[in-house]
Amino acid sequence: MIRLTILLGLGLGLVLASCAPVRPPKLAPLPAPASGAVSFAEDVQPVLNGRCVVCHACYDGPCQLLLSSPDGIARGASTEVVYATRLLAMKPTRLGIDAHGAEWRQRGFFAVAPDAASSGDPSLLELMLELGRANQFPANTKLPYDVPLGIDRTLSCAQPSEFPTYATEHPRGGMPYGMAPLADAEVQVLSTWLAQGAPLPATTPPRPSAAAAQVADWEAFLNGDSLKQRITARYLYEHWFVAHLYFDDLPRGPFFRVVRSTTPPGEPVQEIATVQPYDAPGVERFWYRLSPIDATIVRKTHIVYPLGQARMRRLQSLFLDSAWEPTRLPSYETAEASNPFVSFEQIPARARYQYMLDDAQYFIMTFIRGPVCRGQVAVDVIEDHFFVAFLDPDHDPSVVDPTFLERAKLDLSLPAEHLSGLAPGEFWLQYGHEQERYLDLREQEYDALDPQRVGPTLDFIWDGDGSNTNAQLTVFRHFDNAAVERGFVGAMPKTAWIIDYALFERIYYDLVAGYDVFGGVTHQVATRLYMDHLRMQGENMFLTFLPADQRESMRASWYVGATSSLDYESYDRLHGLSHGTRIPFGPGDPMPQLLAKLLARSAAVAGPPDLLNRCAKPPCDRPGASALERRAERALQPLAGVRGAWVAQMPEIVFLRVRDGGGGQDASYSLVHNRAHSNVAFMFDEASRLLPADDTMTIARGYFGSYPNFVFSVDVAQIEAFTAELAAVRDQIDFGALVENWGVRRTSPDMWATVDWLHADYQRREPTQFGLFDLGRYENR
Repeated sequence: MIRLTILLGLGLGLVLASCAPVRPPKLAPLPAPASGAVSFAEDVQPVLNGRCVVCHACYDGPCQLLLSSPDGIARGASTEVVYATRLLAMKPTRLGIDAHGAEWRQRGFFAVAPDAASSGDPSLLELMLELGRANQFPANTKLPYDVPLGIDRTLSCAQPSEFPTYATEHPRGGMPYGMAPLADAEVQVLSTWLAQGAPLPATTPPRPSAAAAQVADWEAFLNGDSLKQRITARYLYEHWFVAHLYFDDLPRGPFFRVVRSTTPPGEPVQEIATVQPYDAPGVERFWYRLSPIDATIVRKTHIVYPLGQARMRRLQSLFLDSAWEPTRLPSYETAEASNPFVSFEQIPARARYQYMLDDAQYFIMTFIRGPVCRGQVAVDVIEDHFFVAFLDPDHDPSVVDPTFLERAKLDLSLPAEHLSGLAPGEFWLQYGHEQERYLDLREQEYDALDPQRVGPTLDFIWDGDGSNTNAQLTVFRHFDNAAVERGFVGAMPKTAWIIDYALFERIYYDLVAGYDVFGGVTHQVATRLYMDHLRMQGENMFLTFLPADQRESMRASWYVGATSSLDYESYDRLHGLSHGTRIPFGPGDPMPQLLAKLLARSAAVAGPPDLLNRCAKPPCDRPGASALERRAERALQPLAGVRGAWVAQMPEIVFLRVRDGGGGQDASYSLVHNRAHSNVAFMFDEASRLLPADDTMTIARGYFGSYPNFVFSVDVAQIEAFTAELAAVRDQIDFGALVENWGVRRTSPDMWATVDWLHADYQRREPTQFGLFDLGRYENR
């Protein structure tokens, strides 16, 4: 779910010009335009992608300026902030959905590039470039303190007529903001394009013919006429609406969004704009369509889901060939539509759960990487590092007892149902009581299914049907955003979750289908408070697999300072204590024993062992590693999972480039800072609950997260010296010395070349998952 590294720092400066813009003093004119014309696709867009889109491509792009598509450039910028604490919801401003063309001017957006209404005066983009060229930062130095970088900083967003005042007050606020300057050739490309009037492509690029045929097949599948087909299509749409869909025989794209359109297949898509995917469409007849994504792909919003013939057969088997006979279409009334256990009660729970399990990483990503997960308060509901597994369908009460969800559904209502009528305090009480009733009912069901109280076996945890690597996932929280990886990555964590169907679906409808990024404070708080219940329930379900006499003490160690809260003691208390476990445990901590058993159960599901983070006796050489990788990983292994003062000094996510001076293939690693907490039970004052002495580092090959906070670039011949100096860091002064030797600062002459290499390397490694990184959180070190 991003911005313009370059364009707006403190803000761009806009609102609608009431007088002609004036070029203020102390600007550096752009290079003279080139003699020939430049092509937007071949010349301009690559510069924008590599230097601007990395900060301007999502809801939190400064001043809502999206430079990732021609439509975003034409729309311009706004003073209205999407991510904010506001009493009432704002009107959505989704590009290509909520308004089009000139309608954006009526919504308060204003031009930043020359357009048809330009009078020949310099555009805001030109002025910002000139301001940046006139006030370049000394190479490879820290930025001065009067150049704020926080994502919640106040943005000026001055209009062109206000630019002289903006430039006077923020002389260092030009483009690129807080970064190394652009190359002269790049500036000349932009200068020439602006001098030509900033022409934009008039049409979208054609789809490959192979994709067109598959689009037709899937649109036919989603628009069947039978009642069963229509309910299934609605369920799929509500679970795919944030996905970037692609066809498995075209792994590099094109990518599509599934939308509701007033036009049938074969005609141009006319998307129906609603806030939630289950809102009433407002028309009697609509069609599900695959709409191509023509904007530049950025990693934050690039949550992919593959389609193909095997997928269609699987969905046919799960939903259309299974034994259920619907009698009605689900209502669009909020009370029903916001609760999937009511709206889709006719679809067998086994089909719904297995559908989510098949691609569990995608669904976990939608709420871990989705729009709700932006900001420290939004994501401090979870630990920084934990493992996720899933209850096997054959042992899930929601699946094995067809009456269970019918009896439980009214206590499984979600925040969106009551947002208009409840204050946060009322919400907390009502939903606390509902969760308590639901968990009591579930315990009664558990007692009935296990009358001897012998407890679960390892088979109660889904094994991915022997081959599906979605069965084991790892979640990383990076202070104000989060990420999901397949497999159990890193050292053994403090906590873990087991998710069943009812929990899985509720998390999705709380944080994705029912979440409004443009919503008011009541909605935001309600969503966050509800997620507290769901986190605790996932943790508690994991504890039911451990020895009964150790569950309470282990849980208490996860909630130091919060064990007297009402949620902990009552609403989400630990259930099932009368049931044992049939999993054998030896002396010592049972949690790592259980996780080790899950890893050992199926190599096809667990994948290769994590030798970087769980190397019992270093060095552990990874099969297939190059000589450079073996040397780098031997040097990095002693740092993984250990505690030390150096860890607390590290940014949330560091990318490490290990260079091969001989012209071979460089290697890349992610160093992920896992902050320890006494508990994550409260919304505010996280700093008081941090335990920096217990922080750890996870080290992984490739790229974790969407927001790199810093980059180190180290020649392989110096990798041992780098890791030794890193392990010796004790404070910010020591870390500063490390940066001087190997860091890539925002002002480094190598900054843009390093960013280009990271993108090229990531695209080479993972072409389907590839999207541009967001540099909006790159730190000033």
